[in-house]
Amino acid sequence: MVITGRAPIFLALLCALAALVLAGASVSGASLVARDGKIHACYKAKGKGKGTLRVVRNTKVKCPKRWKKTAWYAAGRPGPQGEQGPQGQSGAMGATGATGAQGAPGRNENVVVNELEDKVTELLTRVKQLEALVPVVGALCTQAGTLTGQVNSVEKALGGLKLNAVLTTLGGVLSIPTLPGALPAFSCPS
Repeated sequence: MVITGRAPIFLALLCALAALVLAGASVSGASLVARDGKIHACYKAKGKGKGTLRVVRNTKVKCPKRWKKTAWYAAGRPGPQGEQGPQGQSGAMGATGATGAQGAPGRNENVVVNELEDKVTELLTRVKQLEALVPVVGALCTQAGTLTGQVNSVEKALGGLKLNAVLTTLGGVLSIPTLPGALPAFSCPS
């Protein structure tokens, strides 16, 4: 197979570059990669030694007569994102960790149960005291209903508001209090 055209030049360039990179050589002790991330070089385009490659520091360096500039990125462009790989196996069990600090002592369950029993007993005593008041409240409620009925009967018997007007006039002289109006019907709460 015969290679013609520019291919031999670039082939020679790439081989020379690979040799430089693999050998770890550097030009004047400087890095091969310039600040722009490229490797810059001059290659001999014509005449004796055609295809010879010289790495230069950056793009500002001028190549000699019959030499041409070239540059390439030191690292290739990133490729497309690959597919998700299969799920890996679970790793080995890790070593047992150090023992933690001693916790505060817990409460004895018997103490907690005794405290709860004491509170329940106290609540039951209060409930019994309230239950003892139910008949008293019922009796007071009945009496309040009776009293309301009696007050309304007195008010009705005395003639309502007309008597109040007379008593108010005399009240200044005799100090008689004003009679109340009819009270609303009273019913005990159930």
